[in-house]
Amino acid sequence: MNYNMRSKEYAGQNQPQLMGHPIGLFVLFFTEMWERFSYYGMRALLILFLTSKLLEGGWEWDKTRAYSLYGWYVMLVYFLPMLGGWLADNKWGHVKTVVTGALIITAGHAALAIADMNIGIDLRFVFYIGLLLLVVGTGLFKPNMSSIVGKMYPPHSSKKDGAYTIFYMGVNSGAFIGTLLVGWIGEHYGWKFGFGLAGIFMLFGLLQFYFARDIFGEAANKPQPKKIDLPPEELAKRVPFTFLEQILAASGAFLALIWVVHGIYKVITGTGHFLPENIWSFHFMNQAFVLGLADILFPVSLLIFTFLGLKRLFKYDPVERDRLKVIFIIAFFVIAFWASFEQAGTTMTIFARDYTARVLSDQWALIYKIVDTIISFVPMLVLTYVIYRLAKAIFSTHPLTVLFTSISFFIIWLLVLTRIYDKLHADSPVVDTTWFQILNPVFIISLAPLYSKLWQRFKLSAAQKFFIGFLLLGSGFGLLSLGASSIPIGAKTAAVSMMWLILAYLLHTMGELAISPVGLSYVSKLAPLRMTGFMFGIWYIFTGLANKLSGLMAEASDKIAEQYGISTFFLIFTIVPFLAGFLILALNPFMKKWMHGVE
Repeated sequence: MNYNMRSKEYAGQNQPQLMGHPIGLFVLFFTEMWERFSYYGMRALLILFLTSKLLEGGWEWDKTRAYSLYGWYVMLVYFLPMLGGWLADNKWGHVKTVVTGALIITAGHAALAIADMNIGIDLRFVFYIGLLLLVVGTGLFKPNMSSIVGKMYPPHSSKKDGAYTIFYMGVNSGAFIGTLLVGWIGEHYGWKFGFGLAGIFMLFGLLQFYFARDIFGEAANKPQPKKIDLPPEELAKRVPFTFLEQILAASGAFLALIWVVHGIYKVITGTGHFLPENIWSFHFMNQAFVLGLADILFPVSLLIFTFLGLKRLFKYDPVERDRLKVIFIIAFFVIAFWASFEQAGTTMTIFARDYTARVLSDQWALIYKIVDTIISFVPMLVLTYVIYRLAKAIFSTHPLTVLFTSISFFIIWLLVLTRIYDKLHADSPVVDTTWFQILNPVFIISLAPLYSKLWQRFKLSAAQKFFIGFLLLGSGFGLLSLGASSIPIGAKTAAVSMMWLILAYLLHTMGELAISPVGLSYVSKLAPLRMTGFMFGIWYIFTGLANKLSGLMAEASDKIAEQYGISTFFLIFTIVPFLAGFLILALNPFMKKWMHGVE
């Protein structure tokens, strides 16, 4: 059956169903899974690689510098989706943009693996090229996968929340397998093997997607602003940029670009800079503060874009304007959420490595082996069953997609079983530092179906769901703060029970499920059809700002820990989410009114 000729229908409308959803959703599920495998696998290793000793194959950077590079990387990963969304909407269509992004990501991982090879010359510049390729590739890939999911369903379909929750399980399946295997291989067998493994499975994801591209329909394969693709009422509502608005956008982007280039140059060189570092100094609460030109350029850029956004907002018709306001409100609160949550890649990773008791013996070693085996084995069984169901549904029409998906999972099974064997035969197992990061995707895979049912049964608003998410996130950091309270101020190592980290990850995951898939769903439902990809790009811009803020706060962690203790540092991330949760709950009546019936 050929699905791509139904220009007047939504791509999933007449497709065979799997778990109550069109089969195209599950092709997207596995494609996104492999991209997230590469991203989260690399994310699990980056801070450990940068801060590990030279004799261990790392670069032996201090934590502040490593946090800084991490912050720039994860910010740019989420900034570039604006470009990816624009290219898809105006030039290439979602499918072509996804394919191009996946190719670039694969090349980026190859560069990371090459850079860690010991061939007698310094290949660090290749590592930075690899990071750049990952940023560009992810920017093209990420927003368009979410957009294609949205195009599988009518604009206000009641199934969309459930679809995005299932899609989010694909995200976290990749995060789970990637962190599990890339982290294990990187820590035990060499960083280059971990980085390289991530690239191999990104290539498999690209191939399975490419050979099923017709499933996603004409709307996903063609750029939307073309007149032939938009109904007359949509064309009449277009709000093109004026010359003045283009100048403002270019000016804001230029100032932000200078800030980014200066910051990256500074962290790569260690001490170098090309902008003045001290143009204003002042004292506040007995602390000296120094502002450089770069510190001023970015706030000016933000003001320009804020003015531009407000100026354009009033050009839309009242219903679209109100719905766009809701998207921006939700995106703004996402900053508070991810700035806290993303400590998982920085300070929580270091907390796991340096302050958590990870050497186990006696009954605790046995318990760990049992639990590790279960959480390694069971999700793989579930994913294999889904692959089997998908293969039955599409083998006759898309055999190559089935082939590449099957080969990739055969390899993954071999690696998972090898890892289980390795862990079971260890006398006194040491819990890998990266192991704690698999808890988040494991909990999501376990809890996502429950959340999908809860949202169907309890008709909560977006603000109410966000409120729940913020309370859970803050509670997780509250437990972590309590667990760290026994660590003396200034201590470089400790042996805190791992239960504090495990409980924190559980609560953080429960909070994430109440915010991230819900936010994606509302962007899809509230954004005008002609600018869906663009609005997902805006969503990721705010997420990028949150990630950069997370990195900046991580950079301050050592100072705060030395003066007030690690417990106080985590307490900050208890207070901020609680405040954000109550604030968005107060906005609930306004947001419901501005949605104009969208639920």
